[in-house]
Order: sequence, then C-alpha cells, then structure tokens
Amino acid sequence: MRNWNIMSESHETQKRIMFEVTSFNCPAGGKFRNDSHRLATLQLEAELHNWRSCFVAYISEQKAYIEALGGWLSQFIVPEVEFFSKNRSSAPALGVNGPPLLATCHEWLASLKKLPNEAVTCALKSFGKDIRALWVQQGEEQKRKRKVDGLAKELERKVLAFQRTESRILGSKLSDHELKVNVRNRIEYLEERKNLLDMFRKIIDAEKVKHHSSMEETQQITVKGFQTGFYSVFESLAEFSKASVKMYADLVTYCETAKAPENEEESEPNYVEEMSFSHKERFIIRSTPRRLAQE
Repeated sequence: MRNWNIMSESHETQKRIMFEVTSFNCPAGGKFRNDSHRLATLQLEAELHNWRSCFVAYISEQKAYIEALGGWLSQFIVPEVEFFSKNRSSAPALGVNGPPLLATCHEWLASLKKLPNEAVTCALKSFGKDIRALWVQQGEEQKRKRKVDGLAKELERKVLAFQRTESRILGSKLSDHELKVNVRNRIEYLEERKNLLDMFRKIIDAEKVKHHSSMEETQQITVKGFQTGFYSVFESLAEFSKASVKMYADLVTYCETAKAPENEEESEPNYVEEMSFSHKERFIIRSTPRRLAQE
C-alpha cells in the first residue's frame, strides 16, 4: 500500500494548497485574453475530460477484473456456492462456509463498490463545466474587444474626414456677398459634424465600459473556477485515496484472517473439485489483493 499512501499524501497536499488559494484575492482589472488564452482553456477542458474518463475506466476495470477472477474461481466449486449465483438468497454465506479465496473476492468487490468514486467524477465534471463557461466568456470578451477596436478605427476615419472638410471650408476664399450668405450655414454644418463625432465618441466610451466589465467577469469566472473547481477535485481525490488505503489494508487483514490452513482446504472436497489449485496458483490468487494494494 506504499503507493496508495504516497498518493493520499500528495492529494492532501494539493487539497491544502488549493484551500490556501481560495483566500487569494486577485487584483481587479487584468489584461485582455487573446486566442492563445482560449486555446489553453480548451486544452484544459480536454485534459479534465480525459482525466475523468481514465478514472472511470480505472474503477470499471478494477470491478471487471475482480468479477472475472471470482467467476474463474467459481468454476472449481460446486454450484451452490458460486460467486455469482443467480439465486443469492439460497447460497451460503461465502465468508462463513465458502472457500476463503472466493470469500476474499466477494469482500474485495463489495469494498470497491463502497469507495467514493462518484464524488471524484462529479467534481471533475463540474470543474469541466466551469472551464467551458470560461471559454464561452472569453469568446464574448473577444467580441467586445473587436467591436471597440473597429469603432476606434472608424472614429479615426471620421475625425480625419472632419478635419479635411473643416480645412476646406475655412480655407476657401469667398466674396463679401457670398461670405455673408454662406458663413452661417457653413458654421452650422461644421458644428453638426462635430456633434456627430462627439456622439460617436460617447458610443465608443460605452462600448469600452462594456468591454472592461466583460474582462472583469472573465477574471471572476477564472479565479472562482480554479479556486473552487480544483479544490473540489483534490478534496474528492484525497477522500478517495484515503478510503482506498483503508480498503486495501482491511482487505489484506481479511485475507489473512479468512484464509484457512492448507489441511482444512484439502479436507473439504464438498467445496472444491478434485482438480484443486496447485501451490503456485493458490499463491498467485492470494497475493493479488496485496499486490494491487501495493501498486
């Protein structure tokens, strides 16, 4: 169980670190998230999905292995004590009357089903949803950034056009009669164009405020997601590792106490067929829980 103990200690350390991160106050503001940030977010989401899939596969394969081992052992005993009997209510209790090897498999599978693996998968799934929400928000922030940049370029063009018009009007030579007639109209025209520019600047300022708010929202989702999401993942993994350590320790103890002496096994032909296991086969079967616990 050395590896499981190391894993449990590692997850406890990760859990403690993430608990400290939850009290970290990120400074307001931040910087614009570009395409590289969105790509990193997608990669993180993919890694979380793969992490969850591997964990689910690990649990499933462990159960399948124990069931296969129990099914194989059942081939060497009479039907009424088979490991996977269809009529479980009529079968004798394996821990009392059944062969110790088969009873160990039964206890192993029952213990494995009690592990808190669902909490781990739920935490990973929930964190994955938070990362997806972050990716969507980053896209919204980019849209607002592009809109602000586009409006800013349009404002530059409008300002240049206004300056050219203003220079042309103010620099034109008019007779006294034309000056008296057109000067008021030209001044009103320039004032109207200037007011339009001021209105356009206000529109840009409003869009900049929206973009800044979007940046703050992205930052809040990022900080909250990593603080709560990662903490939940490592918290569930710490509990799972701790439960696994206890499970294998209890299983080794159960295997030692439930194991009958060699002469008792040989004196119970009603459970084991004449084609009994060799000494090497018995050693392999009995050492399997201990070996997996060490892994």
